[in-house]
Amino acid sequence: MAAIDQNVSYSDHLCVYSYHFASCSVRQFEMKGYDPDARPRAGAKRVRRRAEGHGKMNQDVSSERQIPRSALLTVNRALSAIHSAVGLRPTLEAIAAGVTVSTPYQDVAVTVAEEPNAAELRVIAVIGPPDAVGLLLNTTSQRTALVKHLAGGEAWGSLRFLPHVETIDGIITYRPEYQPLAGPDAWQPEYELAAPLYAPDGELIGMLSMDRPRDGRIPPAWVNDVLELFAEQAAIAILNARRHEQALRAMQTLEREKAELHWAFAQQRARETHLRHEARRDPLTGLANRVQLQERLQELLAAQTPVTVLFCDLDHFKEINDTYGHAIGDEVLKVTGRRLAQHFADAEVVARIGGDEFVVVLSGADQADTELLLERVDEAFAGEPVHAGGLSLEVTSSVGLVREPDRPERRLAPGRRVEELLSRADREMYAHKRSRAAMDRLLTRMETQKPTG
Repeated sequence: MAAIDQNVSYSDHLCVYSYHFASCSVRQFEMKGYDPDARPRAGAKRVRRRAEGHGKMNQDVSSERQIPRSALLTVNRALSAIHSAVGLRPTLEAIAAGVTVSTPYQDVAVTVAEEPNAAELRVIAVIGPPDAVGLLLNTTSQRTALVKHLAGGEAWGSLRFLPHVETIDGIITYRPEYQPLAGPDAWQPEYELAAPLYAPDGELIGMLSMDRPRDGRIPPAWVNDVLELFAEQAAIAILNARRHEQALRAMQTLEREKAELHWAFAQQRARETHLRHEARRDPLTGLANRVQLQERLQELLAAQTPVTVLFCDLDHFKEINDTYGHAIGDEVLKVTGRRLAQHFADAEVVARIGGDEFVVVLSGADQADTELLLERVDEAFAGEPVHAGGLSLEVTSSVGLVREPDRPERRLAPGRRVEELLSRADREMYAHKRSRAAMDRLLTRMETQKPTG
């Protein structure tokens, strides 16, 4: 048996087991001292001979060439199993098993090119002693080394008989340990019979290697006929299995690329969703920003939904920033924004639109109680102090409240109505702030003018 050289040294008594096969309509195999144009085709008259020292082979002996009926039935069952196998490895294992049941050979190895015109061929199926299986299975050899190995054999039809071991770089050899029989037709431990396998285009796609006939003698000529037939059918099965493997890999690649594409699309959609979300969120408080506020208001107004808008502005926030720093000011904004969202969980949107300005939008006719809404705002901002940086700060706000539609006959386009509504709420808020400031000044004046003692 033969396989690749894996930097392992083997003694001279090792013999070669080689396994490979291919379809053979066109045979373009070049051999040393062998004319490819003169090679006998499968089914043509075969001559089996032995070199001097290996016994004499009878030529055209009818008793040797007649295939027994039982052998034909066995070959038929073996070929059916081969062509029923799915996948390259099962096909090669069926081929190896088919050779052992259809011929006298006990040890069989199958080497194959897993891809078209591959530089390396691999031993994928081995039947034989455990040490032979362990040595040869899954080893690889260069195509050029196998061609050279086969070129050293005698032509038994399309088969190649190798009567002695020839060391070739890149080929791992195995020689069984046994005492051969006596006589000129005894099978010697250094013998090997190989069946090259060809594709229709002449590609060497593999090889079958056979060794150790059961009776210890060179099999009759009909066995070679069976092996040639077997090799042709094995090559067809291998090509089909190889195409199946290629199609399967292509389909798996497409499925993987499809999954990767779906994943990429999902990631892209997630990023876009995240970006849309971030583009509509205030990064400091996590509330909606002006973009989302305007979009939601426009949706409500387009649906002719009655809305109430509360425009809130913190009182004296600039003083907090100037006195305690922006970090404290940011913490005040985050706390008040969170409280506002909690107190108005039923709102369509709670937004921070810049600086210390917050807007709450409520929908439906049940939001008509102005005093109740203002109390909810006051509770959100001034219900309890804001604790930030070890400080306890009292926070109040000025509020502007408007409704839409305040006059049902005045329904502008939704986009214009949004701007008008926010502008009105802003004006109302500043009016409230000025009113509170005026009231605060009046109270301060009264306190200063109050008679003492």
